[in-house]
Amino acid sequence: MNDALIQTFHSLFIAFVISILFAPLMIRYLYRFNQVAAHKKTKLGGGIEEDNTLYLRIMNVSGKNGIPNMGGIMVWVVVPFTILLTLDLTPLIVVLIWSFVLFGAWGFLDVLFTNMIKNNPDLKTIQERFGVRLLRFSIAVLINIVITYMLWNSGVLKDLSLGMISISFSLVMVPVLAILGQFAIYASELTDGLDGLMIGIFGIIYTALGSMLLIQGKYELLPVIGIIIGVILVDLYFNINPARFYNGGPSAMPLGLVAFLIGLATNNLIPYFVASSITWVILASSMIQIISMRFFKRRVFKMAPLHHHFQTIGWPETKVTMRFWLVTMVFSVIGIYLSIVL
Repeated sequence: MNDALIQTFHSLFIAFVISILFAPLMIRYLYRFNQVAAHKKTKLGGGIEEDNTLYLRIMNVSGKNGIPNMGGIMVWVVVPFTILLTLDLTPLIVVLIWSFVLFGAWGFLDVLFTNMIKNNPDLKTIQERFGVRLLRFSIAVLINIVITYMLWNSGVLKDLSLGMISISFSLVMVPVLAILGQFAIYASELTDGLDGLMIGIFGIIYTALGSMLLIQGKYELLPVIGIIIGVILVDLYFNINPARFYNGGPSAMPLGLVAFLIGLATNNLIPYFVASSITWVILASSMIQIISMRFFKRRVFKMAPLHHHFQTIGWPETKVTMRFWLVTMVFSVIGIYLSIVL
């Protein structure tokens, strides 16, 4: 146990130092290549123009435009690099590295394309079409299937323990778990909507996952979690209000997926869902809003995702962020408790 903790803190410290050195250079080059946010008044899906106007108002975009929106590159690059630099590679750790590399790249290309078309309304409209969204979803699920198959092939997945129920894992479950992993990514992406919100929440979630594994005596992934937390600490320094950069897909995608995979691979799926429940509630709020608007032409929330709803009723951005952090802390403690008793 002591050796595992020492290695975890060593890895955390190395990742922290590398991130401190990496961040200023990254910010400089993001400005140089004009990879910055540019929110403009546009028509949203279904011709609901007032939603975008309200979004521009509550987000104070005049103060946020021009801020680099690819800051998640740091998580995407530094986490796999530090793992390769400091850790012995097991089959499970290799799967997590590939998860970071592939979905970090997917998120990078997504933000890069968005920045390239930010001044072209026609291309932005094409990007929002159902067929394009379906194609992107299909590609992402295929990548998830490959990653989930790698996890299954590593021999880590034998039985899924869901409290009182134990499910024998088979190859048939790979597509189901891959789709679930994709929804974990969507939940993470939607959470990345306010300064410091997503990265702070995942700092808490990964700390909870590390606590679960430490209590259970499952030490293999503790250094990986330490590395992730080390990078998150530096990321949060630059991402808290007022943000020096926004994270976007390069970090939101892999952070969401890897947390899910750690919960899955270590038989902590229920504790993971509890600890990360705020991200799933945020995802559900968007899905409910979309379904309600499409079929009933009525809003359930003033604005979705949920954090924007609280902004529209008068909560300052920092208040929403800190309250969501607090909720995550509470449910993380519950998740840790469940990891002990289940």
